[in-house]
Amino acid sequence: MLLDSLFSRRLVILSGKGGVGKSTVGAALCLAARHRGRRVLLVEVAAPLEAARLLRGTPSRGRETEVLPGFWSVNLDPKAAMDEYVRHVVKVEMLARRILDSPIYHRFLTAAPGLKELMVLGKIMMLEDARARFSHKPVWDLIVVDAPATGHGLVFLKVPLAASSAVPIGPVGANARRILDLIRDPGRTALVVVSIPEEMAVVEALQFRELAQEELQIEPAAFVLNACHERRFSDAEEAQVLGLTASGENGEILPGVPLQAALRAARRQIRRRKLTRFYQQRLRRTLDLPLVSLPFLVRERFDLDALRALAERLEAA
Repeated sequence: MLLDSLFSRRLVILSGKGGVGKSTVGAALCLAARHRGRRVLLVEVAAPLEAARLLRGTPSRGRETEVLPGFWSVNLDPKAAMDEYVRHVVKVEMLARRILDSPIYHRFLTAAPGLKELMVLGKIMMLEDARARFSHKPVWDLIVVDAPATGHGLVFLKVPLAASSAVPIGPVGANARRILDLIRDPGRTALVVVSIPEEMAVVEALQFRELAQEELQIEPAAFVLNACHERRFSDAEEAQVLGLTASGENGEILPGVPLQAALRAARRQIRRRKLTRFYQQRLRRTLDLPLVSLPFLVRERFDLDALRALAERLEAA
């Protein structure tokens, strides 16, 4: 099963085009892991709206926050991660505060390419390394990272590669090499590409997969096609919808519900279902890794029950 493979690692990184539902897929993965008794952490990076809202939780404000029993979330702020790194290296709070308050430090933080991303990845590495005080067991059984959108996501993951070459000595270079070892280790980390059945999203996802292989030597573990429109009508019913549309027949199917409006909605669903099938077939021909389709859920409000439905689909994959 897919989740057996993913959950055999301790770090799962999600990447995909903006708007494909990475945070939703990440939260559903965490729910599935929690259902298996895992202690799980969902990590978001500078997310304007945290996934915790779907779980009726409170914003994390940069600290690991329990949103459900056994399920924590944190929204990492790049500047806060850099500030934490300075305190970790300097150790003396008075000296660290002088550095953090310095205008030079702020200019350096703004201008240095890739530094914020490196610090965020360093923080994720620290979370993966974290051990309980007495048992020395990992604090988190699973960490799911909602990485930046594909274009930025590739840069995000390439930063430790660039830093390890550019800074061969010193703590920054050493940390970059440790981060690179972590994300390249298939026994510890799984990269999952997320898309939706639309042309730009699928093309970007396939390009990201190819570049991850070529430039980072990382083979994604799975591909998730989110928001798939599934069959609601039989072949005979679809033919009837198209026939009624062509005839131009009017009337109401219910009081206040015009027949033509219902037919338009039905035609849209049929088109989206066929488009979903087209991209599923295309990806199956192209990919040599597991493909999981998650349904487009029609909900007045996307909430915990909707996430549970997605978690069940992931569990069944």
